[in-house]
Amino acid sequence: MSRTLLQVTRNAVVRTRAAVAAVAISGLLATGLQAQAALGTVFIGKHTLTFQSSELTRAAGAELTTLFGVAYGRRYGQATDATRMTMVLRGTARPFEASNAGVFDGSAALGVNHDVRIVPGLSVAASAGAGAMAWGDDEARTGRLRLTFPVNAGAAYDIRVGRATIAPFAMATLARYDMRNYLDDVRTSSHKGWDGAYTIGTSLRLSEVVLTSSRIVGEYGMPNRSRWAFSAGISF
Repeated sequence: MSRTLLQVTRNAVVRTRAAVAAVAISGLLATGLQAQAALGTVFIGKHTLTFQSSELTRAAGAELTTLFGVAYGRRYGQATDATRMTMVLRGTARPFEASNAGVFDGSAALGVNHDVRIVPGLSVAASAGAGAMAWGDDEARTGRLRLTFPVNAGAAYDIRVGRATIAPFAMATLARYDMRNYLDDVRTSSHKGWDGAYTIGTSLRLSEVVLTSSRIVGEYGMPNRSRWAFSAGISF
């Protein structure tokens, strides 16, 4: 693995650990792909373990990058409570063995879900937290690090179809980002700003099995400003 990706990833890990420690004290936490943390992550039991796949479109859509990883979620409170807190930790990556460029995407999030009792099946949610995405190109000896600190808010609606439940959801995201570019482990440029994006998707749950598909649109630093994500797992 190139020194560039190692250095970029090391920077991401250090800053993510600092963010996690600070947020654990204040009680809030989240990230870019974790717009799903409050709505797209379905809790039937208190725990959820999923395998995830997400994609990035690069070079104006000419190149498709696929990441694979896992996510763990924990619900606080009873399933019958109108208001529940959730925590989600997620990590996805593409190793150098797949190509000459590696990618790592990690995040942590805390969310709050509330069932709207006057409209059965409707729930609203919000989450906040931190995430880090790192790219590294072994041949070009370049790297890129994108830190995000987003706040998300949205809604979902449960539709019963026999024994299954389908829940379309939508969520808006406002994030503070820090984009950094590297050459031979030396930072060459950086850019900070505010970014807005939205996520739309659908979850399907049957007994303990949960499937979720979503699209994130408008993220800064994504060449096509759009990416898909898919997860499959169990809640227990």
